[in-house]
Amino acid sequence: MKEIKRVAVLGSGVMGGAIAGHLANCGIPSLMLDIVPPNLSDKDKGNKNKRNAIAEAAKQALLKAKPAPLYRKSNVDMITVGNFDDDMAAIADCDWIIEVVVERLDIKKIVFGKVAQYWKPGMILSSNTSGIPIKDICSDMSEEMSAHFLGTHFFNPPRYLKLLELIPSPNTKPEIIAQMAEFGENVLGKGIVYAKDTPNFVANRLLTFAMQYTLHEMTKDGLSVEEVDALTGPAIGHASSATFRTADLVGLDTYQKVVANVFNGCPDDERKDLMQGPDWVDKIIEKGWYGNKSGSGFYKKTKERDEKGKPVIMAIDPATADYRAPIKPKFECTGAVRNVETLHEKLKVMYNGTDPGAQFGFKVFANLAQYAGNRIPEIADDICQIDNACRWGFAWEIGIFETWDVLGFEETAKRMEAIGVELPPIAKAMREAGAARFYKLENGIDYYFDVDAKGYKPVPKNPKEIKLANIKTDKTKIVMTNDSASLVDVGDGIVCCEFHCKMNAIDADLVTMLNNGCDLLDEGKFDGMIVANQGPHFCAGANIFMILGEIMQQNWANIELAVRGLQGVGNRMKYSSKPIVAAPHHYTFGGGVEICQHTAKIVAAGETYAGLVEMGVGVLPAGGGTKEMHVRAMEYCPEGVQSEPFPYLRRAFEAIATAKVGTSAAEVIDLGYWRTTDIILPNFEHQIAVAKQVCLGMVVGGYKAPLPPRLKALGDGPRAAFKSAVWGMVQAGWATEHDALIADKVINVLVGGNRMAGTPITEQDLLDLECEGFLSLCGTEKTAQRIQHMLQFNKPLRN
Repeated sequence: MKEIKRVAVLGSGVMGGAIAGHLANCGIPSLMLDIVPPNLSDKDKGNKNKRNAIAEAAKQALLKAKPAPLYRKSNVDMITVGNFDDDMAAIADCDWIIEVVVERLDIKKIVFGKVAQYWKPGMILSSNTSGIPIKDICSDMSEEMSAHFLGTHFFNPPRYLKLLELIPSPNTKPEIIAQMAEFGENVLGKGIVYAKDTPNFVANRLLTFAMQYTLHEMTKDGLSVEEVDALTGPAIGHASSATFRTADLVGLDTYQKVVANVFNGCPDDERKDLMQGPDWVDKIIEKGWYGNKSGSGFYKKTKERDEKGKPVIMAIDPATADYRAPIKPKFECTGAVRNVETLHEKLKVMYNGTDPGAQFGFKVFANLAQYAGNRIPEIADDICQIDNACRWGFAWEIGIFETWDVLGFEETAKRMEAIGVELPPIAKAMREAGAARFYKLENGIDYYFDVDAKGYKPVPKNPKEIKLANIKTDKTKIVMTNDSASLVDVGDGIVCCEFHCKMNAIDADLVTMLNNGCDLLDEGKFDGMIVANQGPHFCAGANIFMILGEIMQQNWANIELAVRGLQGVGNRMKYSSKPIVAAPHHYTFGGGVEICQHTAKIVAAGETYAGLVEMGVGVLPAGGGTKEMHVRAMEYCPEGVQSEPFPYLRRAFEAIATAKVGTSAAEVIDLGYWRTTDIILPNFEHQIAVAKQVCLGMVVGGYKAPLPPRLKALGDGPRAAFKSAVWGMVQAGWATEHDALIADKVINVLVGGNRMAGTPITEQDLLDLECEGFLSLCGTEKTAQRIQHMLQFNKPLRN
């Protein structure tokens, strides 16, 4: 099949622009077209810029949108804009054409009619419709054209939500589906769900039922909007926007149309009666209270302030369909769940209790599980597609049938029957087969229960996916382990140092395991190592609770030992004779960044949020991070070339002194924390496999450890410039005196200490300065206050 190298995005609304933006994130240039603005003057009708104004405005909006749709702002340059009247011929040079216009069948058909004039065999066509039948959209296409057409339903925002539903037309070639699945997974980093051509497809069909059932039942039970959100958010592993904040984000007018798709298009749906109302929801939509887009929906933000100075947010009262003062939910289950750490324990607290909140929560889950089970094979062929749709489309931690497994299959089935919920066919088939779980892991392979086979099948898996949990079912693959980390043999001569403590914070055990990994490489037992994990976050940095304890006891020697330990293992990794590759993802702060900086290569997930943030807890990066920022700045000034290092050093100083965090792997590289040669991978689930392949490639390529850099002190000039800038910030009120003290310690490392300009220095000299600065700051009262505040409130103190 022809490789997809360029894409035409037809429609530049919120979704069209965001899809073009994410294509740019993944290195795919696009042509984004929209209509010519109506009512242009005769003069403006001949102005190309005016004719492209709608698409151009959408392109520029990507630079301001929150959350940011782009990995880095410069990616916007990969988007070329135009209009349907002048530029449609340019789609002939594209490999994939995706339509993202308004959700009206007649307009979509007009667009594809124009596309037909320039379509060539082999060119893939798709629609991003969220509910219009695919068969209807392609009904006027030629047989050959419709064979290359399918539904590609992205979820908003496409950078952050992993789900991509693929929906074939009756005539779509299987190889087209296969190619789009491969492109979606491997290039765009998407999770693919194969949906049937039914109203709202998979994810939105399930969400529609969950929402409608919740609305009707809360009305019967007298629950408030706030109470429902408390029961349906993070407490059960769902998004923080829960039920009603999500609806306000989507827009109630949009949601009403989505519900109508099911009511009108699914006459045989056994719960069709729920797909209208309730009355109070219809009333607030009639009032134009659509959610965030109109300024009020289920919630309304007011100008009033509460006792903490926060805006008062009113909520709709279902009894009056009008706003009332906020209510603080008080359920036994929501109180108890605050003291529980793991999701499995949280679900049991939230669904197994006897208080009204837990009973309501279980009732919603039981009915959703029944509804989802009844939709097989109507909307999808198996439970994997349904659970993946929920996890990837709504940012749930686990899906419906995975949740049923956590609660216990038979126990939950009996509870469902006890409250009058008939079991779906798949649950009845499991009982007949004597199956105890929907999913099981045997001999390192994941299986799911298939209702047609009445038995288990392997969960479909991309060859690029490696799961450490599956490898570790073979205990012989666990080379070493302690409470914080393990060394796992991932095959082909590569060992993985996996972190698995709380937030993967760096402690002595974690450093020990990194050292043990280096020992295995030195002893020739492995050819390379990857530093990777599949937890929620790569590494939150140093264990500051431990550091605060040592400060309180004035155990300065123990603090120095910890600093020297992290510096030492970083040095070992950097100069190992065997390649070491890091695979950071999501939160990667402080020491986590430093660990990555000392590896031969980084394979970072696109969604990596990283920075040297030690300023926020009153110290400087002392695990080799400040040293590495100096080294990397100097790399821009090669020996023998007359160049000025200060601009590069300034970037390093500003990043550390302001605790800048990159909000994507690309931004982390732009801030100078990592190198431009490091790899960005959109699909987090492929990260370990790719890191392993990169490591193997370096082995095959005859990897050699780097030579130590030749460094020189920078002297008083840069020091004075930095200190002057800090003084100005203090005078302007942008920095405190303690900020200035920390900055002074950072400056001291970056310029090489109190040495004359041009004096040769070593990396060890810089490490010594790091350690000295770190220890001196730990001895201050204000640093102790900052650490204490961070531990207590999870946000920095500016003192």
